[in-house]
Amino acid sequence: MQEEKKFSEYIVSGAEEPEINPREILFKYLVHWKWFIVSFLLALVLGYLFIQTQIPQYKIQTTLLIKDDKNPASSDAKDLLNQLDLNSSSKIIDNEIQILKSNSLMTKVVEALHLQTNYYIQHHLAKYYLYKNGPFEVEVLKPGALTYSKEWLVNLVDEQKALFNGRPVSLNKPVQTDAGLILITRSKNVRFSNQPIYVTFSTTANLAAAYSGNIKIDPASKEATVLLISLEDAIPQRGKDILDNLIDEYNIAAIDDKNKTATNSLNFIQSRLVSIANDLSSVEKKVQDYKSSNSITDISAESGLFLSSVKDNDDQLSKINLQLASLDNLESYLNEGNDNTGVKLPSMLGIQDPSLLALVQQLGQAQISRTSLLRTTPETNPIVNSLNDQIQSIKETLLPTLKNVKSGLLLNKEQLISESKKFSGIIKNVPAKERGLLDVMRQQDIKNNLFNFLLQKRESTELSLATTISDSRTIDKAISDNTPLKPVKSVIYSFFILLGLLLPIIIIYLKNVLDYKIRDKSQIEKLTRTPILAEIAHSDDSVPLIVSERPRSMIAEQMRAFRTNLQYIDFNNDHKVILFTSNISGEGKSFISLNLGASLATANKKVVVLELDLRKPKLHSALGLENSVGLSNYFIGKVSSKDIIRSIPQQENYYIITSGPVPPNPAELLTNGRMDILIAELKKEFDFIILDAPPVGLVTDAQILSKWADATMFVIRNNYSIKAQVSLIDNLYRKQIFKNLNIVYNSVNRGNGYGYGYGYGYGYGYYEEDLNKKRILSPFSRFLKKD
Repeated sequence: MQEEKKFSEYIVSGAEEPEINPREILFKYLVHWKWFIVSFLLALVLGYLFIQTQIPQYKIQTTLLIKDDKNPASSDAKDLLNQLDLNSSSKIIDNEIQILKSNSLMTKVVEALHLQTNYYIQHHLAKYYLYKNGPFEVEVLKPGALTYSKEWLVNLVDEQKALFNGRPVSLNKPVQTDAGLILITRSKNVRFSNQPIYVTFSTTANLAAAYSGNIKIDPASKEATVLLISLEDAIPQRGKDILDNLIDEYNIAAIDDKNKTATNSLNFIQSRLVSIANDLSSVEKKVQDYKSSNSITDISAESGLFLSSVKDNDDQLSKINLQLASLDNLESYLNEGNDNTGVKLPSMLGIQDPSLLALVQQLGQAQISRTSLLRTTPETNPIVNSLNDQIQSIKETLLPTLKNVKSGLLLNKEQLISESKKFSGIIKNVPAKERGLLDVMRQQDIKNNLFNFLLQKRESTELSLATTISDSRTIDKAISDNTPLKPVKSVIYSFFILLGLLLPIIIIYLKNVLDYKIRDKSQIEKLTRTPILAEIAHSDDSVPLIVSERPRSMIAEQMRAFRTNLQYIDFNNDHKVILFTSNISGEGKSFISLNLGASLATANKKVVVLELDLRKPKLHSALGLENSVGLSNYFIGKVSSKDIIRSIPQQENYYIITSGPVPPNPAELLTNGRMDILIAELKKEFDFIILDAPPVGLVTDAQILSKWADATMFVIRNNYSIKAQVSLIDNLYRKQIFKNLNIVYNSVNRGNGYGYGYGYGYGYGYYEEDLNKKRILSPFSRFLKKD
C-alpha cells in the first residue's frame, strides 16, 4: 500500500509546471524537417525568379574640379577679403552642388538627349532597355490623356509601316493614336527588326526631377574642391551621356553668368561711343566753318605747342570726369542698400584703382553666385542668407574705399582746372583769330581723344568676353562599372534563404500558439496536475474489441499496460468500480472502457460494463447486441439485474448491461435509489464494474455516478480535445469531485500510424501485417506524408 501511495505522489508531482526545455522546443521544429527543406528549395527558386525580374543598375561616375578665380585681386584686397571670410571654399562647393542638382540644368540635359521616350524588350521575366540602338524612334508631338499612363507596344512591319498597339501607322509622318499625336522614324545605321518593343513616355519635368534626385554629389575630401558625381542607370551609355551633358550645361551656365558683367560694360561703352561720335562730328564741323569764315590755313608754331599742352590738360580732365561719373554711379548703387541685390553692377569704365576694382569684382561674383543659387533654392535658405551677408559686407567695405578714390580724383580735377585757367589767361594774349581757332580745335581734340579711349575699352571688353572660360574642369569623363551595382545576387539569395527558413518557424510557432486543441502529452501536463495513467495510440482499424480480436496489436499491448497501472490505484476493496467519462462526445471513452474491460477479462477477472450513456448509447451497436431491455428498464423497476446482464460473445468472463430504450429523464433515474441496489448486487458477482458515463462537460450524469466509483478515468483525445477543457479536469482534480481521478490520453499520434477508430471516431491498433501496406508507398509519398 505504501508503494502505491508513493507512485501516486510521483505521478502528481510529475504534473507540476515543467521548466522550459530547449531540446523539447527544438524538437517541435525539427520534427517538420521536410517542410524546412521544401521551404528552402522554394526560397531559392523564388530568389532566382526575383533576380530575373530586376533591372540591373550600373554606377556611372565623373570627377569635376571647381577651380580658383582666374582674375585674383591684389594681395591687399585678398587679405581684406580673407578677414571678412568671403572666400570660404565650403560655401562655394555647397552652392555648386545645388546648381549641379538643379532641375533647370537637368531639364536641358533631358531635352538635349531626348530621354522622354524609353524603349525595352520583354524577354520572359527580364527587361532589356534600348538606347540609341533601337530600330526606330518615337516622338510625342502632342500628348493625349493616356500618353504617360501606360506602356505602348510597337513593332516594325516594313520600312514604311509599323504597328502601334496593334494599329497600323505610317513611318516618318505624324499620326494620331491613343497616345496622342506621335511621329515614328526609322533609326539610321540600325538594321531592320520586327521584334516587338515596348515604349513608355515621360514628361520632361518628371524625368528631370527623377534624374536630379538620383544624382549623388560628394566632395572628394573635406578641404578639396573636387566633386565626385555619380548616377545609377540601367543603361551605362545613357548614364555617361547624362553626366557629360550635365557638366557641359553647368559650364555653359557658369560662362553666361560671368559674361553678364562684361556685356553690361560693352553696352555702356557702345552707347557712349554713339553719343561722342555725334559730338565729335559737330565739333569738326565747327572747326571747318571757323577756318572757312576766317580764311585760316594754319597757326603759328608757338600756338601749336600751346595747343598741344592745352589738349593734354583737357584730355586728363575728361578722363577724371569719366571716372567721377562711374564712381557716382557706384556710390548711388551702394547707397540703395539691400534692395538692389538683383540689380546689375554699374560699369567701372576708366577706374584704375586695384583695390576698388578687386572689391567690385568680388561683389559681382557674389551676386552672380546668389542669382545662380536662387534658381534652385528659396531665399530663406541658409546659403542664400550667407551670400546676402557677404554682399552687404563687401558694400560696407567698398564705400570708404570709393570715397578715398573719389577724393583723390577731385583733387586732381582741381589741379587740372587750375591749369586750364592758367592756359585761358595765356590764350588772351593770342591774336583773336588764332584764339578762336584754338578754342574750336581744343573741343575737337577732347572729343577725339575720348572717342579713341572708348574704342580701346570696347576692344578690351570684347576680347575679355570672347576668352571667358568656366571656373570648373572635368578631371575624368564619365565612366561606368563593368558589373551591375544592383541587384546584389548574394544579398538577395541570402534574404530569400533566410525567409525560407524563417517562414516554417513562424508558421509552426503561430500554429502552436493559435492551436486550441491538445497535440501532445506535455500540453496536458502544463494545464493540469491530474496524473496521466495511460496513453493509447491512434489507428484507423474499425474492430470494436481489439484486445480480443487483435491481441498482438499495439492497442492491445497498451490496454494491458493500462490494466497493469490500475494496481497503483487505492481501490480499498476487491470489487472495483471504475467510471469512464470525458469532456465531450467523440473522445473515445466508450472504446477505451470496452477494451479495458476485455483486457481485465483476459486476466481471469470477471468484468461487467454498464452502458450508462443513456442519451447516446454506443456500446451495444458497436458489439452488435440487441438493446430492447436494459438499464432504463431496470431503473423504473420493470426488470431485475439478472434480466439485463448479457455476456459478450467475443470475450470470456466479460459481460455488459446495455442502456435500454432512451428515457426522457436519465438524471432522475440515476438518483431514484435503484443504482445503489444494482452496484451492490454486481459487486457480489464481479471483480470489476466499469461505468461508461456520459461526457461531464455536457450533462451531470457522470458527477451523479461518481459516488459509486472507486476511480474515475477522464479520457482526452489527441487532436480533438480542447485545451480549455483540460482546465475543467484540473478544477475537478483539485476539488476532488471524482475519487482517484486519472487521465487516459487517447489517439496519440506516434508518427507510425498507431491509433484506433471505428465508425464514429473511436480508434484501435494495427497489425504487423499492416506494415507491409505502408512499405509499398513511394518515397515521395512517404516524404510528403503528414508528420
